[in-house]
Amino acid sequence: MIETHLEEATQLIRRERRRSVDERQAFRAFRSAVADVRPTATAGKTGGPLTTKSLTYGSASPSLDTIRREYERTVMAVPHYEDEYGDTYTESVTAEFGEDVAAAITQGSTLTPNLRQAVVAGATAAMEERTEFVSLLDTESDSVEAVRTTVHSAVETLRALDDEPLSKRSFENLTRLRESVVSVRDRLDEAAVRRQTTLRSHRRNLSNRVPDVTMYLYEPLAVEYPALNALASAREIVEAALRRLDRQLIAAL
Repeated sequence: MIETHLEEATQLIRRERRRSVDERQAFRAFRSAVADVRPTATAGKTGGPLTTKSLTYGSASPSLDTIRREYERTVMAVPHYEDEYGDTYTESVTAEFGEDVAAAITQGSTLTPNLRQAVVAGATAAMEERTEFVSLLDTESDSVEAVRTTVHSAVETLRALDDEPLSKRSFENLTRLRESVVSVRDRLDEAAVRRQTTLRSHRRNLSNRVPDVTMYLYEPLAVEYPALNALASAREIVEAALRRLDRQLIAAL
């Protein structure tokens, strides 16, 4: 079936969207929890987000312990965490907040107001990244659905070739049928152009975390570009139909 990979692609998009929404909600809950944590040290007037005090090694303060518990309770508790990431607390916060903030909250001993602000800002950035990715996934879903509609319409139109043997059709009927099939081919080509445009847009908008949407989303599939593959397969059928029609038109002269 030409549309099989499109159906699988749609399922993968839905799965990734659900996971991204879960992560966004988890970071929102984490951010809210961090905002309620009381700092255990006061940053100097000239101190940046990570002050020297926050990197004083030793036993972590209760505030930093709370940060860890809340992160594990929210971000690391999403249903797909082990399957998708499977990393440790330190690895996760490093990936999300950067090495400096991660070192401060995992190796430091105090939570300064500025460090708390940096963690809140990191959680906000993580939420925004997920929001942008959800928007991209919605665009991808619409694009794949548009391709599915075009391919389905092409298949249905081509079935008209089998309603009556070509040898029994009049020359005029064959001519009209050929025009219809050429129109199908044109729509497939137009859909392919739109699909390529969507993929280029994805590449411009994706973050460094997800550099290529096809590699990221469709890696489990047998084809790397399911939508373009479906369009190409439908076009091959159209070209074969046109060859049949042209042979019959010549015979009918």
